[in-house]
Amino acid sequence: MLTKRKRRIFFYISIFVFLLAALPIIFYSQGYRLGKDLALHKTGGIFIKASESGAVIKADKKTKSTSLINKSALIKNLLPGDYQISAEKEGFWPWAKRIEVLPEMVAERSALLVPKNPKMENLGTTSLQIENPKPPYPSVKKFWEVPKTGDFIVLGEDGNFYKNRARLDVIGLWGTTTYNILKSKKSSFFDEDFLKIVYWDTHSVGAYWFGDFERAPKWQKERELDIFYSDSELADARFYPGWPDYLIAVSGDGIYTLEMDSSGGQNIAPLYKGRKPKIVFMDKETPALIIFDSGQYIQLKL
Repeated sequence: MLTKRKRRIFFYISIFVFLLAALPIIFYSQGYRLGKDLALHKTGGIFIKASESGAVIKADKKTKSTSLINKSALIKNLLPGDYQISAEKEGFWPWAKRIEVLPEMVAERSALLVPKNPKMENLGTTSLQIENPKPPYPSVKKFWEVPKTGDFIVLGEDGNFYKNRARLDVIGLWGTTTYNILKSKKSSFFDEDFLKIVYWDTHSVGAYWFGDFERAPKWQKERELDIFYSDSELADARFYPGWPDYLIAVSGDGIYTLEMDSSGGQNIAPLYKGRKPKIVFMDKETPALIIFDSGQYIQLKL
């Protein structure tokens, strides 16, 4: 027969057992996990925006696939640390990067998957009627198109900068670094949001964020980036349409996609192989490249 005292003891024991069983569930629901050191750690996550549906995203032993509607994957509840992340799809060059996960933070990256056999069409040998925008006035040493406006920034033969014929104070607006890049680098161009400038010369590519740094991607820790060095001569560099973290570069006999974020492993994939190809035009809407190679004009779908 259970006495009042025994019933009270059983009651307290049952409460203790319940709390003991509930605590792991509570901690789990709050995003805690048990680490290798047998201590509880607040978890983080990784968000991958992929260019293709049906891509397999892997982080450690966790796997997710991108859907037709949502070409992205969020992998949650990862213990703090470095993870080897991959994005793969049959017929595309694999994408891989080592990413650090911090407690209560989601690391974001864009995974551009490049087809191993992109669609190409031979357009023949006849010169194409392509109009590349340029400023409608003389005495121009160098010029830059201001995205989405139709305006031009011009470096005149007199050594001064102008915007639509009016003198432009580049140092006052964007600082000395931007001024030096525009004036001294062989080639440079602005991004679509007019926040950063990419520059390149014979063997290297770099970038500088001159705009509000709060708008920079989370992976970018400094305003200035050394993106890429090539032993073979660089002939061209442009942004990959719709993917602001990627460039298209012409180097030697090939055209490549080039990831701007080199931390954790830089993704470089071949787009085209020929004999000293030249990009004649970039169609950002299609998107596609018009290439001139060995006397032929070729359209390459991106």
